[in-house]
Amino acid sequence: VIVPTFQRPDGIEIALNSLAHQKVDGRAVEIVVADNDPAASAKDYVERFAKTCPIEIVYVHVPQPGVSNARNGAMAKARGRFIAYLDDDMEALDGWIQSLVDTSLKLKAGIVFGPAVARMPNADDPRNVYMEPFFSRIADMNHEGVMTETLGTGGCLLDLNLCDMPSPPFDTSLNETGGEDDILFDHLRMGGTLVGWSPKAKSWEIVPAKRATPEYIWTRNFAFGQGPTHIHVNRGWKGIPGVMRFMITGSIQLLMYAPVYFVLKLLRHPAYVKYLAKTARGLGKVFWADSLSPKLY
Repeated sequence: VIVPTFQRPDGIEIALNSLAHQKVDGRAVEIVVADNDPAASAKDYVERFAKTCPIEIVYVHVPQPGVSNARNGAMAKARGRFIAYLDDDMEALDGWIQSLVDTSLKLKAGIVFGPAVARMPNADDPRNVYMEPFFSRIADMNHEGVMTETLGTGGCLLDLNLCDMPSPPFDTSLNETGGEDDILFDHLRMGGTLVGWSPKAKSWEIVPAKRATPEYIWTRNFAFGQGPTHIHVNRGWKGIPGVMRFMITGSIQLLMYAPVYFVLKLLRHPAYVKYLAKTARGLGKVFWADSLSPKLY
């Protein structure tokens, strides 16, 4: 299990505690923590935790900033056939790893996702019901099976025996903006890797208060909107039809959702954040250039 971390002492504590008693029938489990803080701020805690943890923990210091660097550094140390990813703002529920591996083996799926459900910081915020879906990563199916969409890296698993991995696995040009997982998953799917959904592999996405804001909702969803267009840009000439399709789709979404957002915002209805996010995603599909990509990391 790979856990990248950057200056989140509370988060890494929750993540590691949720992994400490995970088991996979007939298989050994290790946790690789990739500390992306140049000051190695997680080192002392991780090494103390490792002394009492029943699962082996490998600490890796990756001082070069960037989400891709952190994941690549951990991948270089990981020894398993199955690589699961848990972010330092997540908490795995009981049976998480077992369920991911079981689904991978059953479906012969090289990529498997489980539901990551947002846990919002302020339970009384009336906007929560509209914000939660944009932080959660849940497939539109309630049964185990093969799916065509891909979600985020946090909460997923790779079977390296079924994946033709690029080198490095995660594109380092996307260190600051994110989207490196979209590019990796597209590469694997284009090579024939199946994608599976494991509804029992549940985790929490713990949303900090500084992210539960309209400003962050806008920035995050603009970047998400850029994602599918970036995937097709990355395919070169073959991706041009896809780029055009998503730019047209984004334009339509912008025309549909922007007026609704402005009306609801004027009326001070909490649902405005839902349409703020949808407007941002539509805009991101149209304005996909790298120079316009927000730096999320």
